[in-house]
Amino acid sequence: MSLKPLRVIVLAERCAAVDRLAEWLRAQPATASLVVSHERGEVAGRPEDTVVFATPSCRPARSELPTVLLLDREPDTLPSGIADWLLVDRLDDHNLRRCLHQLQERSRLLRTVTRLSAQDPLTGITNRQGFVARLAQRLDRSDSERLALGLLDLDNFRAANDTLGYLAGDRLIVQVVARLREVLEAGDELARVGGDEFALLIDAHDPPRRLDALADRIVETLAEPYHLDGESLLMGCSLGLAVADTDVRQDQLMWSAHVAMRRAKSRSGCTWHLYDERLDRSARSLADLEGELRRALRRDELELHYQPRLCLSDGRVAGIEALVRWPRRGGALLPPAEFIPLAEESGLIVPLGYWVIARALRDLQRLRVQGIAGLHLAINLSFRQFQDSQLLPTLERLIAERDVDPAWLEFELTETAVMRRSEQVRQTMLALEQRGVRFSLDDFGTGFSSFTHLKSLPVSLLKIDRSFVAGMDRPEGRRLVQAMITLGRSLDLQVVAEGVETAEQLGWLRRYGADQVQGFLIAKPLPLNALRDFLARPEERRLDRFS
Repeated sequence: MSLKPLRVIVLAERCAAVDRLAEWLRAQPATASLVVSHERGEVAGRPEDTVVFATPSCRPARSELPTVLLLDREPDTLPSGIADWLLVDRLDDHNLRRCLHQLQERSRLLRTVTRLSAQDPLTGITNRQGFVARLAQRLDRSDSERLALGLLDLDNFRAANDTLGYLAGDRLIVQVVARLREVLEAGDELARVGGDEFALLIDAHDPPRRLDALADRIVETLAEPYHLDGESLLMGCSLGLAVADTDVRQDQLMWSAHVAMRRAKSRSGCTWHLYDERLDRSARSLADLEGELRRALRRDELELHYQPRLCLSDGRVAGIEALVRWPRRGGALLPPAEFIPLAEESGLIVPLGYWVIARALRDLQRLRVQGIAGLHLAINLSFRQFQDSQLLPTLERLIAERDVDPAWLEFELTETAVMRRSEQVRQTMLALEQRGVRFSLDDFGTGFSSFTHLKSLPVSLLKIDRSFVAGMDRPEGRRLVQAMITLGRSLDLQVVAEGVETAEQLGWLRRYGADQVQGFLIAKPLPLNALRDFLARPEERRLDRFS
């Protein structure tokens, strides 16, 4: 049983058995060095090549090294913090070799587990866990101010996965890693921190020259076509870089590199951006705003207002649209346009969307209990919400909890979401339609609709965007709106005009055959109590009142 070179520390009271142990260790070729002390003391060394033999009275108070306890009699249980134990009167060649061999095997296995836990199995480079630890080590070094952190994202990797399959996607990742390794130099490190995300630790001793040149080489080499299964594929990439200052915290550096990557992603193609505090300061305010929104959602501090939709044939309120508002300090209400894009980008749109649905169904139930029924409730859904696998079961649960007839529930989708041709979107829409829910196409005219695709989806209403209604002061604007209404009717869809603010606009829309209107001319978005008062005063919404 051969042993690898080993450093051994013996901490024990002087006795014949301990002297024999020291003599045996000195005679072993595997013992690189031997330290013998008869007093308790601090011990140091590397756990992979150092072993401590100690009696209970001389055992070190704290040690990360594997320790073998020397005992006079066999213990009932293994003492805590001990790798093994031996009886003093059995310190013979067989037992000592067995003990040291097992400790070396244990150390080897622990090193293997540690290495694998910090390694990406596909590419063999460091994974997120290993990268975080490595970044902390590099920042602790005295030359940390020469360190630059890069965060790299492949812009359209998901499309490649969907088109070519996941096995081809894995081969694509391997090619990306091979290209990055070719351009990186000694002192640089590479890690895979997500499916298509990578982190780089770069020696930035001369940032104005070397860092810029390396960033250029990275984006240039990743911009070259990839070849998979006979297909030629181009990938975009976004690289964000941040240079470590003296005493910079790890989270600060990560945040700066992330902001820089987002800046790069806002452009097209393979690009990179170096974080500049003066230029990117606004990103900090966005990050703060995201944190505030998370807290507001967690504390139930948001509000829902409802904007009525008026039917032009008889003047009745045909429905209401739920619009979320965010109360800020000073009593101001932040409209959706100020924070919904942030929620979309950060992923908060999914929990925010569920909050809106739950609160709107609760309010619809309250109106019904108070004798106000027959209103379609319109709620905006984003494409990211449709990508959530829990959307359908969550909606079914919320509808059942509030005992709401799904026939009065309407979800508004943007053209962009509908036209992505996602099979998941189509299947979810069809499943909800079977339960009675209907759908409207919001902001109609601002996207690029395929009407063949549109007819395959259960859309019941088209909502003409307010920008087209505002343009009706010009003849060409009126002709455009008239054509949109005619188009909607030819598709057997109801047409709703948004943003109606003048009696003249209302008159044109009635003449062209629009079905419903909503806008400040009819009513602004109202809190639930104000909506209840509005619905109780039918004289306020007589059509002749607006002419």
